[in-house]
Amino acid sequence: MEVYQLDRIEEGIASVENSDGAMLFVSASRLPENAKDGDCLTFEKGRFYPAPAETKFRKKVIKDLLEGLVDKK
Repeated sequence: MEVYQLDRIEEGIASVENSDGAMLFVSASRLPENAKDGDCLTFEKGRFYPAPAETKFRKKVIKDLLEGLVDKK
């Protein structure tokens, strides 16, 4: 199952990034109601669903990377 990351929602259109880095533009109505920028989503049966474990994992990776950069100063 492929994981997508929500980049942004503007004027009812959502920009989501797939694992290859390609941006897809879909109707925001196909997203979970509470989806926000940075959330990870899976796609099944024509709709996107939350992937909270993947979102949490990616946020931790980013946090660790940023802390590593700050520690190097």
